[in-house]
Amino acid sequence: MTKQSFPLLGLHCAACAAHATRALEETSGVSSASVNLASASAFVVYDETKCSREDLRSAVASMGYDLRIDEPDVDEIEALRLREEKSQQTKTIVSVVLSLLVMGLMMWPPMTLPKALLSALLSAITLGWAGSGFFVRGWRQLRSGAAGMDLLVMLSTSVAFVYSLVLLGEYLLGGTSEHALHHLYFEAASMTVAFVLVGKVIEARAQRRTSTALRQLMGSQPKTVQQVLPSGDTATLPIAEVEPGMTLRVLPHELFAVDGVVLSGESYADEQLISGEPIPVAKVAGARVYAGTLNGSGSLLYEAREVGRATILSRIIRLVQEAQSSRAPIQKVVDRVARVFVPVIVVIALLTLVAWGFLVPEGGWQMGLVAAVTVLVIACPCALGLATPTAIMVGIGRGAEEGILVRNAESLEAAQHIDSILLDKTGTITEGRPEVKAIRWTASATDSSATHLAELEELSTHPLAGAIVRYLEGAHEGEAPVTAFSEEAGRGLQGTISEKTYRVGQRAFVEEGGAVLSEEALTSLEEGQRAGATCSLFADEREVLAVIWIADTLRPSSRDAIAELQARGLEVIMLTGDGPGAARAVGEAVGVDRVVDSVLPEGKASFVEELQHQGRRVAMVGDGINDAAALARADLSIAMGSGSDLAMETAMVTIRTSELGSVVKLFDLAHRTLRTIHQNLFWAFIYNLIAIPVAAGLLYPFTGYLLNPMIAGALMMLSSLSVVANSVLSFRRGR
Repeated sequence: MTKQSFPLLGLHCAACAAHATRALEETSGVSSASVNLASASAFVVYDETKCSREDLRSAVASMGYDLRIDEPDVDEIEALRLREEKSQQTKTIVSVVLSLLVMGLMMWPPMTLPKALLSALLSAITLGWAGSGFFVRGWRQLRSGAAGMDLLVMLSTSVAFVYSLVLLGEYLLGGTSEHALHHLYFEAASMTVAFVLVGKVIEARAQRRTSTALRQLMGSQPKTVQQVLPSGDTATLPIAEVEPGMTLRVLPHELFAVDGVVLSGESYADEQLISGEPIPVAKVAGARVYAGTLNGSGSLLYEAREVGRATILSRIIRLVQEAQSSRAPIQKVVDRVARVFVPVIVVIALLTLVAWGFLVPEGGWQMGLVAAVTVLVIACPCALGLATPTAIMVGIGRGAEEGILVRNAESLEAAQHIDSILLDKTGTITEGRPEVKAIRWTASATDSSATHLAELEELSTHPLAGAIVRYLEGAHEGEAPVTAFSEEAGRGLQGTISEKTYRVGQRAFVEEGGAVLSEEALTSLEEGQRAGATCSLFADEREVLAVIWIADTLRPSSRDAIAELQARGLEVIMLTGDGPGAARAVGEAVGVDRVVDSVLPEGKASFVEELQHQGRRVAMVGDGINDAAALARADLSIAMGSGSDLAMETAMVTIRTSELGSVVKLFDLAHRTLRTIHQNLFWAFIYNLIAIPVAAGLLYPFTGYLLNPMIAGALMMLSSLSVVANSVLSFRRGR
C-alpha cells in the first residue's frame, strides 16, 4: 500500500471536504482517504497496482476540485495559493465597493427607476464577475450531486437577483405600481456575495496561521549546497542533486542541507528544530549533523549520508503532514452531517417559502421568499468543516515545535482515555548509558591495581568496558602491556600483566580463577546489589581487589514527570528486563510504586494485553527494539526520540527530546486539542440550530422582525471566523 498526501485545490466548505473524501474512498484500489479542509490536502492510502494517481485525480475533478498528482514543489503550491488569495482579494474589494453603492442606492429614498436600473447593473457585475466562482462551483456540485456551500450561495443570490429582475421587468412593462421598486433585493444579493468573499479572505489568512509550524519545518530546507570536489574546489549544487557520499561544506550560520557525518572542523549546531532542545550541540569529527539545523560560528566539512526524503527533517515533515491530514474519529460524524447538510437546508428553505405563502394571506409569498433566501445564506457548513481540522492542525503543529511528533489525530483522542502508562526503564526513565557509580577497593588492592584494571578494560569489547575506562581515565598510562588476554561472552575477561593473572567479571567467573571474596568484598557486593547497581568483580589469582558498581543514570526530569502523571490519576508502571534489586532501586528513586522486573520483550506485550483484558486503557513509553511489540499492542504508543527506528516507526507519538517531561506535555496537548474541537463543534452546531429558525422567521410573530439576507451573510462569515480564531487563540492561551 502507498501512503501519500496530495494538495487538493478548490475546497470551500465541510461539504466539499466530505464529498471529496467519499469520492476518493469509493475509487477502486483506495484503502482509505481523508480530506483536510484547513490544510487543503488529501491523504490517501491506495494500491498502485489497482489504482493510479490519475484515477485519484479524476475521482474529484468532476466536482470541480484539483488534486495535484505531479508532486509539485512546496514553493509552487504556496505561490499558487497566494495567487488565488490575491485574485480573491481583488474580487472581494470590488464586490464590497459595488455592494455598498447598491445598498446606498436601494436604501436612500426615494426609490426611482434610474436607481433601480443602476442597482441591477452593479449587482449583476458583482454576481457575474466577483461571485462567478460560486456559480461555476455550485453548478458542478449540482451536476455531481455533491452539494456544498457554493450551491447555497448560488441559490440564495440568484433567487434574490432573479426575483428582483422579474419585479423590475413587470414595472417596466407597466404591470405593477412604483411601490414594487421598494421590494427589490439587489442589495441583498450583492452584499451576500461581498460578505462571503470577505469571510473567505479573512478565513484564509487565519487558516495560514494554523499551519505555521509545518511551514517553518519546510522553510528549514536549504535550496542549494556547497560541494567540495576532489581537487579542493567547491561547486554550488541544487539540493535535489546531492547524493550520499558527497563531501559538503557548511559555512558559519548556514543551514545543514542533508543528514551526514562531520569530517573536519569544529562548531556548534542549533538542533532545536529536530530535538526541541534549545542548547547548542558540539560538532566535531565523527558527529552527526541533520538537515535543517543551524550551524554555529565554525566552518565544517561533512559527508552526506541521508539525502532527500530519507533525512530526519523530511521524515518529520511527512509525519506532520500525515498527522494534520488525518481525521479524528469525531470528524467522521461531522462528515456524515456535512454530506446531507446542504440538501436539508434547501428543503428547509422551500418549506419556509411555502409556509409563509400559505400562512400569511397578504404579502406572504414575498416575505417567504426573503426568509427562504435568508435561510440559504445564513446556513453555514464551513464552521462545521473547520471545527476539527483547524484544532488538529494547530495542536499537532504546536507539538512539533516542542519536539512531540504525533502520527495522527486518533493518537490525541486516545490520550484522553488513558488510565495506565507503562514506562520502559532503560532509555526512558534512565539515560540508557551505564556509568560507573563507584569502585570499592579492598584492603588487598595496591597502588597499581587501578592501572591494571584500566589496561584490561582498554582491550575489552564489552559495552560496560568503556564506562570503566572513562572512570579510571589516565590510570593506565606508561604501564606494562597485557598478555594472554581473553574474554568469555557474558562472564568476564582475563589477562596477564607482569606475569600475574587478573580477572574481571561475574562472581562465579573470578572464583573459578582462584580468587576468594573477603568479608569486606562481600559486603560491598551486597550493598551494590541493594542499590540497584550491576556489580562486577576485579581479582588477581588469590583474592578480590575491587567491587565495581555500574548503573544507568536517571534522567533529571523523570521523577517530576512521573509525579505529574500520577497527579493526573494515571497509574504509572515501570517495565524492565533488569533483576528485582536494580528495578526496585530505580522505582523507589523516581516514585514508581508498581515495578515489573525481569520481563522479556514478548512479556512486555503480554503485560499490555493483560491490562487491556482488565478493561484498562494503556499507554506504552519505550525506546528500544525490544519495546516495539509492546508499543504496537498499546492503545497509545510513545517512542523516545533517541531510540531505535523500529520503535519510532511502531509508535503513534515520537518524543524527540527523549525527556519524560514531554510525555506530560503530550497529555496537555491532547487535552487542549480535544477541548478546542468540542468547543468549535458546540458553537458551530449551536449557531446553525439558532440561526436557521430565526432566518426562517421564527421571531416574526413575537417581534415583527424578519432577518435581512444581508445581515445573514455577515453572521455566516463571523461563524466561520470564530471557529478558526478559537483554534488559534486556545493554544496561545495554553502556552
